[in-house]
Amino acid sequence: MTQRTAILGLGLIGGSIGMALRAAGWTVVGWGPREASLRSALALGAIDLFAGTVREAIENAGLVIVASPIRAMPDLFRAIAHAARPGTVVTDVASVKAQVMAWAAELLPPSIHFVGGHPMAGREVQGVAAADAGLLRGCTYCLVGGDEAGLAEAQQLVGAVGARSLVISAEDHDRAVAAASHLPFVTAAALVQCLGTELADLAGSVASSGFRDSTRIALGSAAMHADICNFNSRAIGEMIDRLIHELELFRQELDSPGIERRFEEAAQARQLWGKSRAGRRAEDTKQAGLFIVPGREG
Repeated sequence: MTQRTAILGLGLIGGSIGMALRAAGWTVVGWGPREASLRSALALGAIDLFAGTVREAIENAGLVIVASPIRAMPDLFRAIAHAARPGTVVTDVASVKAQVMAWAAELLPPSIHFVGGHPMAGREVQGVAAADAGLLRGCTYCLVGGDEAGLAEAQQLVGAVGARSLVISAEDHDRAVAAASHLPFVTAAALVQCLGTELADLAGSVASSGFRDSTRIALGSAAMHADICNFNSRAIGEMIDRLIHELELFRQELDSPGIERRFEEAAQARQLWGKSRAGRRAEDTKQAGLFIVPGREG
């Protein structure tokens, strides 16, 4: 067990990790750009204490978790490079991995063990006030890269928060989450935008559970998803092209009885996924009031 863990960024994910680690007996120090969030994190039990600077936070820490917005990570990596002791393990929780791994390789010295991380859990509500020690319990926690020592430490972290580790390449991760996480958000946002002012008119009056469920994730953090799109644009763009192609096929069959077959195929594919371990876990998480969409870190 790591004697001291630093979390840089105490938003939903950083706060939830801190709560889970403290419940498992870990000592957690936090840092973030807003003192109010740090004081809230302390009051909520997400951290044991908070630091005034990154250097102070990571001093004597064996594990550093970067839970900041993606755009803030290069500056944090630079600060870590100057302050972390040799042998420190550093990981992150960002929703994109190829860009983060490139920054880590460029900005962190070889004496620091970096392992990319991404817990596939979150909710629409943002900030440390929404943090929950059980948020990551049972979720898939992607781990990318790292040497034997770093990966072993990262897997201890995953176990401590109750998640299941999935070791994967950065490229495979970014393609997979583009399909399963990023495209659904963009699609939900596009559906809301498509209706536009009609939501304030008759369409909004008749909208019910179908519209609610289809667009729920559009309530997620705009800033976080802008970063995701900017730093995983190629994979997301490919998935948007595939979606457009599928929509064109549906449009071509709008007047054809054959469209029923397309609906049946979609239902069968969705049912198969729902019966899989990942599908069952997602449904269990939903029933618990949690949602498998990324939450904002900060």
